[in-house]
Amino acid sequence: MSEPAASWATDAFAAEAARVVEAYRPLVEPLAAAVGPGVEIVLHDLSKLPNSVVVIAGGLSGRSVGAPATDLGLRLLMQDDPPESIVGYRTELPGGIVCRSSTIFLRGDADRPVAALCLNRDISRLSAAIDVLAELVDTPFTSGHDKTETFYESVEGLTNDLLGRAIAGADVAQMSKADKTRVVKDLESRGFFLIKESVEIAARALGVSRYTIYNYLND
Repeated sequence: MSEPAASWATDAFAAEAARVVEAYRPLVEPLAAAVGPGVEIVLHDLSKLPNSVVVIAGGLSGRSVGAPATDLGLRLLMQDDPPESIVGYRTELPGGIVCRSSTIFLRGDADRPVAALCLNRDISRLSAAIDVLAELVDTPFTSGHDKTETFYESVEGLTNDLLGRAIAGADVAQMSKADKTRVVKDLESRGFFLIKESVEIAARALGVSRYTIYNYLND
């Protein structure tokens, strides 16, 4: 039985991803230099999920080549028609760095995105200044952004976080079939099953067989 993830990631998809990535790869370092310090530029090859980071410049998030995609990226890729881009959303990197982030999906000649170019700009000082000004004029500050994104240094960190959110502190030993089905469906909506060996990981966490996970996915 095949892995229930990225059925669209065929050899042709991987070849188109490689072509698009090679076209954009030379831009990453010069773009980071052009926009100046406090900006991170990341290029993802989506045929390599979950370890999709292939080029990174700027170093705000502490990630390196081979780091996994973010949870937001996985959720967007699970949509039937992922957006062309999302621009100017607020994120918080490890260490409390606040960023204005943008994700641009690159499709090439494929029907779905094959790569992604991401920009994270450190706005911590600007954000702090706004907070001070808002306090001085007694005006509440709200970001207006409803998207959240978490950055991970390892696939293990990504899988553990997604499992933790889906299980939500429940006692797995006391879960009914309906409870476990809910967890699996929640994991699917979060893009968990785009990750290699995710079925086995979910099966161990829920104390069931991998075939039971497939049954839950098909319910």
